[in-house]
Amino acid sequence: MSLFFIQMADPQLGMFAFFSGLTDDEIEERRRRGINARKAPAKITGFADETRLFTQAIEAANRLKPAFVVVCGDMTNDPDDEAQLAEVMRIGHLLDRNIPLHWVAGNHDAGDAPTAETLVRYRERFGDDNYSFDNGGSHFVVINSCVCFDPGQVPHEWDALVEFLSNDLQAARDSGCEDIVIFMHHPLFMDDPEEADGYFVIPGIRRKVILDVLKAQGVSAVFAGHLHRNAIASDGPLQMVSTGPVGYPLGDDPSGLRIVRIYGDTIEHDYYGLDDLPDSVEP
Repeated sequence: MSLFFIQMADPQLGMFAFFSGLTDDEIEERRRRGINARKAPAKITGFADETRLFTQAIEAANRLKPAFVVVCGDMTNDPDDEAQLAEVMRIGHLLDRNIPLHWVAGNHDAGDAPTAETLVRYRERFGDDNYSFDNGGSHFVVINSCVCFDPGQVPHEWDALVEFLSNDLQAARDSGCEDIVIFMHHPLFMDDPEEADGYFVIPGIRRKVILDVLKAQGVSAVFAGHLHRNAIASDGPLQMVSTGPVGYPLGDDPSGLRIVRIYGDTIEHDYYGLDDLPDSVEP
């Protein structure tokens, strides 16, 4: 095994409380949009559930000792809530300092339709939203899928993202890198690269641009979040993996994380509920 890493998605502090306050009509409206909200027995306040789950995930990473941890977006439910943000940062800092932590911008972090202001705020809090790094002979690229989803207010950011991605992937290939993996929040697609547009996926007109760049450079896999459930699809040899949430689930998958193993030119991965994690990751 060249390396293994842990992918987390959607800790989204405050989501349990937000969903517990929905009326029956609001729950039904979300279910019609494919958001499987559940009726809470009582109103929840604060973010104790998310604190417990995200802490459990970080503690598991400290025990398993991956090459790195990546959190694929939606760190808080309300980007204006300073208490939610402070708690995310506090828990993130519990990760062993020898294990790099990589953040990925989600729509609850940078906006469903990002603006110059929301992007500045994100970058001040979490750092660059489009960047890359190498580990164990593989190349990893993070992109801001919120810009891919709706760049209407920041069209230059979309142009810059595509240029960055194209140039970065070409440089990785020129250097002889064997595996290239992409991290983003929104999946490019859930079932089929030709599927219709919708809230959960990158619109087709920009999806095709990204897919063309990825396939031209032989990218191995894209790992995303956003769905709050697992979904695995492909476009030829390219894997499209959407990972369930550390926080509030919106499907049958429990709160959990994904362990990804890279063996030469092969990538294998498994999703684990937080109460069912392995004791170790064997080569």
